[in-house]
Amino acid sequence: MKRIAIYSRQSKETEKGESVKNQIQMCKDYFSKKYDDCIFQIFQDEGFSGGNTNRPQFQRMMLLAKRHEFDCIACYKIDRIARNIIDFMNTFDILKKNSVSLVSITEGFDPNTPTGMMMMTMIAGFAEMERMSIAQRIKDNMTELAKLGRWSGGTPPFGYKPVK
Repeated sequence: MKRIAIYSRQSKETEKGESVKNQIQMCKDYFSKKYDDCIFQIFQDEGFSGGNTNRPQFQRMMLLAKRHEFDCIACYKIDRIARNIIDFMNTFDILKKNSVSLVSITEGFDPNTPTGMMMMTMIAGFAEMERMSIAQRIKDNMTELAKLGRWSGGTPPFGYKPVK
């Protein structure tokens, strides 16, 4: 029997959480086709950035991984685990020390081989670069809004009305 932890994350919290549900279902489908007997434990963080590992369900999953509660952690993509290469490599090291494998169902490589490890490191680096690019675009857009004299801070404070 294969004990599999499925981790899903979405930065923006939504009412439906469809992306999180889709990630979980795709992971279940992947392993159900591969193994006859699987037990899944689901961990999901909606509304949390991958910029750090301070996410409640992620922390709980890592604690259980150290206790050998499952054989494998599955995720839709590596960037669901972390968008910071140092956090990702630290996480991977903890999993490796505790004999818990990590499987990205869409990226298709084996991190236990030298080539797979290199690919995983590169993908984690690309995830961090994407996070930094998103942050820069947001900063640039906020700066441009401010230059135009437009409100750039979300909902106006109580008592103020936006003027068009």
